[in-house]
Amino acid sequence: MIIPTFLKWAGGKRRLISQIDPHLPKKINRYFEPFLGGGAMFFYIKQKYSPKYCMISDINKDLIETYKTIRDNPKELIKKLKYFKKNNSEEFYYQVRKKFNAKKFKGIRKSAAFIYLNKTCFNGLYRVNSQGEFNVPCGKYKNPEIFNEKTILLASKLLKEVKIKCCDYELIKDRVRKNDFVYLDPCYDPLKKTSFANYTPTRFSDEDNYRLADFVLILKKKKAKILFSNNITKNVKRLYPKKDFDRIIVYCSRSINCNSQERGLISEFLIKNYKEEKCHIS
Repeated sequence: MIIPTFLKWAGGKRRLISQIDPHLPKKINRYFEPFLGGGAMFFYIKQKYSPKYCMISDINKDLIETYKTIRDNPKELIKKLKYFKKNNSEEFYYQVRKKFNAKKFKGIRKSAAFIYLNKTCFNGLYRVNSQGEFNVPCGKYKNPEIFNEKTILLASKLLKEVKIKCCDYELIKDRVRKNDFVYLDPCYDPLKKTSFANYTPTRFSDEDNYRLADFVLILKKKKAKILFSNNITKNVKRLYPKKDFDRIIVYCSRSINCNSQERGLISEFLIKNYKEEKCHIS
């Protein structure tokens, strides 16, 4: 199966799909993913299960506008991306970043600039400062693949008739019904205070983790099927106890760290509230 992710995204689940797949429900008719990011899980589930209803969302406005552009205007987007690819250089990168932060780009051109910055910045890292400005430096790439036409066209096809919303994750709770499947990939509870968490102008705090746990309990009471990823921390273990949730250990590679010695395979939790499949519980 081809997973047409068109962005690089910290914490993306593309490499973890083979470990997540055995723990997915047997059937998915209605699917929600409110922390969309790079969208690997959505593209996988859309192809494997063909849900009748899909709603994907994220609080990142630029990200969501780009998904809508991919869905609605893929060929026009490709034309714009060819311009950015042709002019790619370190000087051009900083010109585009400056214009992007000054909100000089609009519509399809803005989405093309977003993809260009994502695919040419350092480590493909999406990070903003306290003013909400994209502040990642230019990456040192000789010939970056800024876009792939086939990937964009396949992504567009899979996004047809999908609800794409820019909203806080809590706003989906009134739409979720019994047996709906909800996959959550929030900012992880950090292993240490310096861990990456700047997807938005404010970090994902302890208070945010408590709010997320309350949200999960609401979905659980509605008898939705919930699966989500997080670090293995004391806080996560306390918020999602074994008596209420299955906690499966999976192993993923981490490549975004200023210290190269701290990159590599680490363990994390895959947490769920349903018991259709047999699995190894920690």
